[in-house]
Amino acid sequence: MIILTNTASQELAPGQSLTFDLVTLHTGKCECYRQGSGSVMLPMRNSIYEVDFGANIGATTAASEAQLDIMVNASPMAGTTMISTTAAVDDLNSVSRHTAIKTCCCGCEFVTITNTGETTVTVEDPSLFIKRVA
Repeated sequence: MIILTNTASQELAPGQSLTFDLVTLHTGKCECYRQGSGSVMLPMRNSIYEVDFGANIGATTAASEAQLDIMVNASPMAGTTMISTTAAVDDLNSVSRHTAIKTCCCGCEFVTITNTGETTVTVEDPSLFIKRVA
């Protein structure tokens, strides 16, 4: 199991992934992470991982949508889009998603949280929790 967060607010341009600078908990070896990166590797083949993500997000321009997705191997997972519509700059709303990922028999899967929208997104207090369950 691994829990990651970031101690500073981040602005993500469209297509950019969130980075994490603090590992609050890491047990076992079922998830691999390099300090300061935005990617978590799920190395166990034919396994199922639970993924929980939550953060406060907002668009950097007024009356815009902030959009994040949980990505696996650079592709958005269906049903994981998080959208926050902001009325003004610096408005933040809480978003979260819970999902499961099954790794294949051929190799590793890489998980990132990415801005898939059309505007720059502010992200504060993110928490990414990944745990192998089967």
